[in-house]
Amino acid sequence: MTDRIKSFQEFWPYYLNEHARPLTRAIHLAGTGASLALLGAAVVTGQWWLPVAAVAAGYGSAWTAHAFVERNKPATFTYPLWSLKCDFKMFGHFVTGTLKAEVEQHVKKTPEAKPAPQSFGKSVIERVRGLKQRFTRATQPKGQRICAKPPQPPAPAP
Repeated sequence: MTDRIKSFQEFWPYYLNEHARPLTRAIHLAGTGASLALLGAAVVTGQWWLPVAAVAAGYGSAWTAHAFVERNKPATFTYPLWSLKCDFKMFGHFVTGTLKAEVEQHVKKTPEAKPAPQSFGKSVIERVRGLKQRFTRATQPKGQRICAKPPQPPAPAP
């Protein structure tokens, strides 16, 4: 691969562009914060499972953000150590209040960039209604019709 990034200084702008959406960065920051808290708790309590939970919290939240918000492949798969270092660098910029300036400096503004989706198609309420209808249909005996209103008796004849 000839277009591989050769230095950490080149990687930082690439990393920020892979995290261009604010929600992606927010999820990453929450995961990194949770990881640090879990690692601190592991040191204090000596619980063996807390470092495992820290890795799961950090990478799980980050990969979820890449899959559902940014819709790209995490840089961790190509540059694992630099990516980890950048996670902590981004967290440091967030804590010191300099992340916005870093993003403005390095993230490319492209005219064809689409805004982050506000929802994934249907709203949550529409999805729940659809699931409820499918469940109701699946639990009804065959041949029965599901109606919004119960059938009305015929009107009495005069």
